[in-house]
Order: sequence, then C-alpha cells, then structure tokens
Amino acid sequence: MINASLENDFRDLFENTSDLIYFLNIDGSIILANTAWLTTLEYDSDEVIGRSIYDFIDPDYREAYNTTRTDVINNNKSGEVEVAFVTRQNKTIIGEGQVLCSYRNGNPVYTRCVFKNVTTRRQAEKKAEESVKRLKAFFRSGPDAVIVINEYQEILEWNPKAEAIFGFSVEEIAGKTLTDTIIPQQYREAHTKGMQHFLKTGEGAVLNKTIEITALHKSGKEFPVSLSISNVKLNDGWLFIAFLSDISERKKIEETLIRKEAELLQVKLMEEKKDEFISIASHEFKTPITTIKAYAELALAICIDCPEEAVKYITKVNQSVNKLTFLLNELLDVSKIHMGKLALSRNELDMHDFLVEVLNSVQHITHNHIIIIEQNVPVTASVDALRLEQVITNLISNAAKYSPGKDKIIVRSAVIRDEIVISFTDFGIGIPAEKIDKIFGRFYRVDEFSGQFSGLGIGLFISSEIIKQHGGKIWAESTEGKGSTFYISLPV
Repeated sequence: MINASLENDFRDLFENTSDLIYFLNIDGSIILANTAWLTTLEYDSDEVIGRSIYDFIDPDYREAYNTTRTDVINNNKSGEVEVAFVTRQNKTIIGEGQVLCSYRNGNPVYTRCVFKNVTTRRQAEKKAEESVKRLKAFFRSGPDAVIVINEYQEILEWNPKAEAIFGFSVEEIAGKTLTDTIIPQQYREAHTKGMQHFLKTGEGAVLNKTIEITALHKSGKEFPVSLSISNVKLNDGWLFIAFLSDISERKKIEETLIRKEAELLQVKLMEEKKDEFISIASHEFKTPITTIKAYAELALAICIDCPEEAVKYITKVNQSVNKLTFLLNELLDVSKIHMGKLALSRNELDMHDFLVEVLNSVQHITHNHIIIIEQNVPVTASVDALRLEQVITNLISNAAKYSPGKDKIIVRSAVIRDEIVISFTDFGIGIPAEKIDKIFGRFYRVDEFSGQFSGLGIGLFISSEIIKQHGGKIWAESTEGKGSTFYISLPV
C-alpha cells in the first residue's frame, strides 16, 4: 500500500508537471488528464472525461498512435510515439512521448501516456528545414557559382552554375580540394597558408570581401572571376562559402573602354599639339608676311613710272598676302577656340545701323553680287562688333562663293521671342541634306564641291563658335541646286 504522504507527492507531481499526462480505458476513453494536458488543449476536466482520445488527435496522426497503443497493450511493453493534439481553438500541439499499459491478473486495465510538448521545437525545426530547402534551391538556381568547403579545403557543395563556369560535374568534383581543381598553380601556396593562418588566428585577409582573381577551368584555361567568401563555425569545424562569377565579358568590355579612352586621350594630345603648332606657326608666319606686305605696298607707292605689267604683278602679290593673312587669322582663331582663349569684348549696339554698315563694307569687296537688305529691324544687342562683323563677312563671302553665275544675296533681320534673327539667302548650288548638320565642324568641307571651291573648311566653324559664345545659335536650310539660307540668332 502507498502511504498517504507518498500518494500526495505523486498527485502533486501529476498535477504540476509540465508534461502532458492522461489515462485511458482500454477502449480509448479518457479516465483522467492532468492540468498541463487540459490547459494546453484549452479544456476543463468534465469536458473530456469519458470521451475518446481520438477526438483530440489530428486525423493524420490517429493511425500511428492507435498502432503503437495496440502494440503496447498486446505485448506488455512501452511504446515511443509522436502525436498531434488539436486544441479547442483548432491549434496543433505536437507531443513526443511514451505509451504504457497497466495489467491486473494478466489482463490490461488501462494505458497511461506521458508526452513532452515539442511544438515550439518542431516549428523551429520545420523553419530550419524550409530554410535549408530555400538555401539549397538558391544554391541550385542562383546566378553565381556557389562552392562550400570545409577547413580541410574539401568541396562539400557544388551548384549547377559552378558546373557551368568551371566545367567539372558534381561527381567529378566531390571530395576533391580547391587546390586540386580550380585554383591556379601560382595561387595554391598562398591559399594554403591563408587557410592555416585563419585556423590559428581567426583572421582571413579575403573573408567577407569581393576580390577579382583568376580561376582554372577544367580545360586548363585561366579566366577572371569575382570572388566573395563567407565563413561559419559549426560544431565539427569551419565551413567556407564562396560565391564566384565569371567576369570575362566584363573584363573585355573594360579593356575595350580603357583602349578607347587611351585612343581618345592620344587624339586629344595630338589635337592639342596640332593647335599649339598652328598657333606658333601662324605667329611665326605673320612677321615675314607683314614684311612682304610692307614691301609690296612700298613698291606700289614708289612705282609711279613703272611698266603696267610690273604694277600688275606687285598688286597680285599684295592681294595674295592679304589672302594669306586672312587664312592665318582664321587658323589662329581655331587655335584660340580649342584652347578656350577666344575672348569677346561686348558693347551695346544698334543692330539696324550696324548691319547696314557691315554689309556696305562687304559690298565693296563683293563685286559679282548685289547684297539686298529686304528687312532690317531697329533693336539693340550686346555683341562683340569685330567678331560679329567677322561672322557676317564670312557668311556673305560663302554665299557669293557658292552661287557663281547668280547676282544677288538677300539679307533679312527680325525679332522673334527676345532674339534677333538675321538670315542670309543665296541662290547657288545648295548643300546636300545629309551634310547640313556637318558643315559647322572644324575643317569640314562638302566632298562634292571641295575640288571646285578653295578654302580650309574653318570659316563656318569659327562663326559657329563666335555665335555660341554670344549665347546665340547658327543653322542652315538648303535645297540642293536652288540655294541656301544661313541663320544667326542673338539675344536682344
């Protein structure tokens, strides 16, 4: 017989333990359930006594539980089983424990069940399993090669992308080390020493960084890769996870860009040297040209009784010197523009009077064409008079040059949205439509006409830069065979 004190101890243990305990008749009806079981399933004692235990077990677990309990009853032994109880609120509680049977005179009387509530643990395990599944799915389908090795450098994981990048299948690589497979010969010793240093000190120079290095393909070919390595400590040692991507294409693009940049830099340096040469040469040429012009003009002045033929030749020399001086000045302007030294000296001008004055001056040197001002508005603008005269002179000269056999050039000015727009129209050969956007480029000449008309192809370039520095625009419209109209606009 159990004395009263011991019985009280057993009852106290039964009621206050955290284990889920209940007793069942052989038919499975509940005889008694402790507080932990009742509280966990959210029931009172009088709601469960006499009811079948299967009313409280998840249908998916009933067969396994019944098989274990029947085996315990029939064979007089304990049975281990996992069961899922369903609470009043339809929540699932996972229990892990034992089923035992009590006998009287060799006959089974009741079974008792003791379970640990492992719901939280099972949920954590399930989450961990799902995480592992997701991680493995990432390993399999990730954009990078993923390689997992242990501290002995043995390859444990090798995803499909690694197969694609390095050429080794999972079967070929399993159990091998990195130094036997994808690390080039020249890096193997450093890799081994780095691993040994980390295992001794916990310090790794390349851990948690992204570096670029070469790797070895199965074929023996080296190629550039981007590499990032992370590490994790487990009970049985260190694991290292490497993420690699083939950057061969990126490297090719980078090398191409570097080569292009080098070529552009070389072109720029050549342009600078050319501009410097043009500037120096132009200045050097100016002195002898000035001397030649002075002697030519002096010769004309004193050659009163000279033969007409001699005067004609000296005049030709003087005219050629003037042309050469004009070309040298244009070259100097190009050099100044490229070096950013073309400065403007602005003043407020009455554009109406200024345009009349400049066109009258240009008319004196334009013998085969009449310059007609069809419209000229009175408006004031802040301009560099000398530079703007240079632009207008150049546009009129071009209009005359490229309209041989014609007799007029039309000039108009108008104010449009706070800008004065001046147009110069000729009736000459025109410009091919596909060349319109190129004519303001430096040294550009239309191929179709370059053999018929002289020039360096820099007048429009200089004019364009002068107008741009005034904050204005220059453009052209043309019909091949019928003529062209050039426009300049300036703020007023």
